[in-house]
Amino acid sequence: MAQTDRIAAALERVKAVADKYHSHIVPTVDIDRQDREILVRTHWLEEITKGWYMLTRPDLAAGDSAAWYANFWDFIRVYLQQRYDNRYCLSAEASLELYSGNMAMPRQVIAIVPEGGTLLNLPYDTSLMIYADPKNIPDEKIEYDGLQVMSLPYALCKAAPTYFRNNAENAEIAMRSVRSSSEISRVIIENDFRRAADRIVGAYDFLGMENYAKDIETTINAIGLTVNKTNPFDMKMPVLSSVKERSPYAARIRLLWQKYREEIIHKFPEAKGLPKQKGKYLAAVDKLYEYDAYNSLSIEGYQVTPALIHRVRNNHWNPEQNQFDNDQRNALAARGYYDAFQQVKETLADILDGKNPGECIEQDLSLWYQQLFSPSVKANIVSAGDLAGYRNSKVYIRNSRHTPPTNEVVIDCMEAFFDCLSNEESAAVRAVLGHYIFVFIHPYMDGNGRIARFILNAMLASGGYPWTIVQVSRRKQYIDSLEYTHTENSIAKFCQFIIEEMAASEQYS
Repeated sequence: MAQTDRIAAALERVKAVADKYHSHIVPTVDIDRQDREILVRTHWLEEITKGWYMLTRPDLAAGDSAAWYANFWDFIRVYLQQRYDNRYCLSAEASLELYSGNMAMPRQVIAIVPEGGTLLNLPYDTSLMIYADPKNIPDEKIEYDGLQVMSLPYALCKAAPTYFRNNAENAEIAMRSVRSSSEISRVIIENDFRRAADRIVGAYDFLGMENYAKDIETTINAIGLTVNKTNPFDMKMPVLSSVKERSPYAARIRLLWQKYREEIIHKFPEAKGLPKQKGKYLAAVDKLYEYDAYNSLSIEGYQVTPALIHRVRNNHWNPEQNQFDNDQRNALAARGYYDAFQQVKETLADILDGKNPGECIEQDLSLWYQQLFSPSVKANIVSAGDLAGYRNSKVYIRNSRHTPPTNEVVIDCMEAFFDCLSNEESAAVRAVLGHYIFVFIHPYMDGNGRIARFILNAMLASGGYPWTIVQVSRRKQYIDSLEYTHTENSIAKFCQFIIEEMAASEQYS
């Protein structure tokens, strides 16, 4: 049997094992040694920890963390299920991270088990701490994405007071996600959580949810207990203004927007207002097309040249007549970018006419995406169905600790995004957060970076700022500034980066 046939056969058998766990995770005990060795040698399998592997791809660069971050929670789920069945529960803090829609990769997850504690050191400075504490495995637990977690009210009561100070945003989202005050009242009374009651009532009072605070306090008083409410939060005021959110993921989008907007307004140059000469502004944008396309496509890894971009612009590109073009991923991307650029200019025209910028983006976003990938559909590289709607599977970002929301909640996130964009008064905030939040959500399987930069520029235009080109020569600073925002919860570096690129782009205008 040829080597490629042996690899394919081994891959098929190991994939069947992974499918059994609805993941890319495989325990060694379930696979043949020869299959394991050939797939490890050819980089189809990567070791997680002793006895555990994950299916990956040989084309991923050495040291690329994307596969691990994409499979982290699946490993936690499969490992705990294999070892303890359902006889475990994630800690209150880990449970709340999931409930609050926190998509940053945790450094450590803690699980409570009946017996046999251990510390698993995992790839890329992550770990799973398992400790035996049978008395503290709650009856009040549920299954969440295949994981055994504390119920939301129980987790809020069990969380240490420091959680509300150190993870205030997650705590706020979690508290606003409780559907009824009676759910928490019941947990407090049944488990005699008296100190937790003081924190919970004080927290709801601080969040402006006085009805929840009053209902819980009244219920507890009715059984003869006294509440001495204390505010566990250490912030001056809540980030969110709405009392309840339908989705924790939508709440997180609104929270990020409110959290970052003031800093952007403070740092960004003052907007000039809509350009008085619409035609002149659009002509200046059109003049920048070739340089913009070269940089934007190169940032995404396409091997494009000024000559290719010029050929596309002047209609010297025809996949039906030129097989060379039809075979070239780069040429397809360049043509798609040109078509999308023309569509973006139409959106710009509406914005410059004074229409609501956020509403213009919401209306035209799908058209941008369709134009970006229409050439690939015509070349039978991308399915026509992929042009309709948002992604229908998970996506991950290479070498990022940020995991975009699952496809099931993308619509909730995008609705919140468009709402924030449409109601934002500052063009600078619309531009910087329009880009950042879009890539945070990553609503499409591909093209998110290119579209985010289109959003950036459409929103800059709404304030009279110049079309801004993110230069491929500064790709590392660009990616690093986005990652810094994901992991360090500060928009400062990304905002400063955009300001610098905007200043550099003015010389081309």
